[in-house]
Amino acid sequence: MQWSTIAATAVGTVLGVIATLAADHVRWRRDRAERDRETLRTACTEYLSALSGARDAFSRTAPAPDRVGKGHLAIGEHGVYAAQQRLELVARRRIVESAGRATLGVLDFHDAVAAGHAPDSAQYVHAWRAAGRARTALIEEMRTALRRT
Repeated sequence: MQWSTIAATAVGTVLGVIATLAADHVRWRRDRAERDRETLRTACTEYLSALSGARDAFSRTAPAPDRVGKGHLAIGEHGVYAAQQRLELVARRRIVESAGRATLGVLDFHDAVAAGHAPDSAQYVHAWRAAGRARTALIEEMRTALRRT
């Protein structure tokens, strides 16, 4: 047996193993990125659902001046804080900051409703629109983060 044949076989085997390992690594990274994106998508969806549920519930709430400033209790009952904490674990800082602003916007809306401002009053409309703008900005941040790279 010639040494050149053995050397060629060994080199071919090593190259084959290296190519397989490289392909497996690329596949693993792609799969991991997809899992991370899906986890983020789920956290975003849960947070937006909880936030929208709270905002919609607050819009149907009867005025109660004693509840002004206690929106954090009401928003917690709708699962917003729990969903926000899950989002904080998987999202970028910009999304977390936007989520915080969206939560504060809904809290301000709660206070406007609880204070007894009518749906056609300037305070109510301002709080409603501010909450909507914060939510829209958050959704844009989420879309940017969820875009495939």
